[in-house]
Order: sequence, then C-alpha cells, then structure tokens
Amino acid sequence: MGRPINKRNIGSGAGKIEVTAYYFAGASEVLSSATPAWIVSQRSNNKFKVTDGSTTEVLTLSNLSTGALTEGTFTINAKDNTGTLTQVTKLRNRTVQTEDSGNYPYSISDANSGSAAERTIDSQ
Repeated sequence: MGRPINKRNIGSGAGKIEVTAYYFAGASEVLSSATPAWIVSQRSNNKFKVTDGSTTEVLTLSNLSTGALTEGTFTINAKDNTGTLTQVTKLRNRTVQTEDSGNYPYSISDANSGSAAERTIDSQ
C-alpha cells in the first residue's frame, strides 16, 4: 500500500482532512458543506472508510468533478497559494498527488497554501 496517511490527520474535528463531496451506495451525491463527512481509516492506496456520522462505507478517492460523482466515490480538494482548487488523486503520509499529476507536501488548514510548491487541504 505504500505510505499510509498519518492517523492524526483523519477522523472528525478541527485539523482533520475534510471530504469535499461523497456518494454512498443507494443515496445521492452530497457536498460535505451540507452534511460533513470524514475519513475513518485507510483501506488501500485509494480506498478509504468514510462516514457522515450515520452511514459508513468504503469509498474510492476519485478525480470526478463535483456533481458528477458515481456511487461509491468521494473527492477531496486542495488549494495552492492563490486559492486555486485542484482535486487530490492520491493521499500519502507527507504528500498529495493532485489532478495535474504534481506531488506536493500538504497541510490541513482553511487558508491558502503558503507557497506554490505546497497544497492545503481544508480542515473540518
């Protein structure tokens, strides 16, 4: 599986990775701003157990745009220093890969990244 993400970055609460949108089986796509969801645990390179507090499922981290998710997928957005959003395609222990195929160190914060060489993932 490679380097799993640090357990202190997952779960519910401030300073934890925010899921941007998710699509549980038998439901419809939900923005986390409407009903917050978070990562419970990592299952493989791109599969994570995600919950919204009432439903828990193993979902696949996806590069689909918001509004186009398919059942069993979820997305996470990251920001650069200008506030431009890109989707995370892989989460690693100390870096993220984004849809532009770049690998960047990341922090978890609602602010923009401090430099063009880093990315920030929103905090819950």
